[in-house]
Amino acid sequence: MITDINDKTLNLIKNKTFREDAERYVIQYADFMKFAEDSGLSAVEGASPDRMAVERLSKTGRIKDYNAKSLSYGYLSPACIDCRTGANSKTVFHTLTCNRDCYFCANMNQEEYEYYTKNINNAEEELDKTMEGKKVSSVALTGGEPLLLPEKALAFFRHVSEKYPEAHKRLYTNGDLLTDELAEQLAGAGLNEIRISVKMDKDGYPAETLEKLKIAKKFIPAVMVEMPVIPGTLEHMKDLLIKMEEIGCEGINILEFLFPWLDPEEYKKLGFRIKERPYHVLYSYNYSGGLPIAGSEDECLKLLEFAVEKNLKLGVHYCSLENKLTSQIYSQNAGVKLMPFEIMSDKDYFIKIARVYGGNAGKVQKYLRKAGVPFQRIAGTGALEFNPKYISELKGVDEVALTYNVVERDGTKSHMREVKIDLVNPELFDFDKDI
Repeated sequence: MITDINDKTLNLIKNKTFREDAERYVIQYADFMKFAEDSGLSAVEGASPDRMAVERLSKTGRIKDYNAKSLSYGYLSPACIDCRTGANSKTVFHTLTCNRDCYFCANMNQEEYEYYTKNINNAEEELDKTMEGKKVSSVALTGGEPLLLPEKALAFFRHVSEKYPEAHKRLYTNGDLLTDELAEQLAGAGLNEIRISVKMDKDGYPAETLEKLKIAKKFIPAVMVEMPVIPGTLEHMKDLLIKMEEIGCEGINILEFLFPWLDPEEYKKLGFRIKERPYHVLYSYNYSGGLPIAGSEDECLKLLEFAVEKNLKLGVHYCSLENKLTSQIYSQNAGVKLMPFEIMSDKDYFIKIARVYGGNAGKVQKYLRKAGVPFQRIAGTGALEFNPKYISELKGVDEVALTYNVVERDGTKSHMREVKIDLVNPELFDFDKDI
């Protein structure tokens, strides 16, 4: 078991130097949350994920649990599996222009947003250049709204089908511009999967949505919905799942509802607030979606419970914000030659190091030296670092620090940056579960 170190748990750390090291990140998190709240939306104190719901779901034996970041019932798109690392997957766009104007849209956070609302991106060229020499297992076209440029969308999927015949090809769209003719053409161009975004509010969703799903189902092999779950829409979401089941859709990806750092007044008017701790590990993430809204995750978990209870054939996949961040960390840390005292987690992809301070450092050094295990002493602090796989073997050691690290590059140079420290009790540590 790992104790997440935050402002409420910091004083559990006994060693002064250990506590001071961990406190740096607690202060950084507090500063970040002040910055977030200064943007116009406050956070909910005490709100945390419903771990009991996660445990209940796991006990059903019908939920695939990917470290509680991704929970799936039934059908799961192969593209969702590829997305965890992003190593063999690429998503591109032609335009960031959209025919809708959703208050929660994060497109404006993307680099060169204004430019690509007026100019066209060469999606084929970007794909080929980025994935040159790599295995390509998943490719997606997104936007903006990609079907504003239907001929380009068709040409893109024909290109992918020809150059990457084994790749799973998917399209993200709001569905407004989808017709029978276009759906048939997309299928003919090799499209494997369409993900339609449904605009939901407290009054429900447009009836036209179901007609678009029916059109897609006539021609496209896998028809899915991908959408955020807005707090307060649970009953409407349940109705949507039942209707999708009747249509024969393959599945739905339910996402955390996010605040994209834009239009806080609309969020405040609707009574929304940010999660108390938006990220487990605070870092400069590239994902443009924003901060998770309190209550959204709870309703996502309730929808999974609903799917199990109703024995739906429809696949339901909860993709949390944390799940969307793993590919960046994997990209930065993968392929790095690790020191013997470092290990890259296969759960969140952070490079992790165990560290002990004070009298514990001497005890651990004696044990590791006798066992022939590599370690390093940190000059000036007396602390000692070693591979986390040996934590549970330690005797007479009451606290161990677990550090989270990310490789950052600047041109041809790279360095490893520590971004968080947590607390471990060796007696309660389970390497397979905790790392």
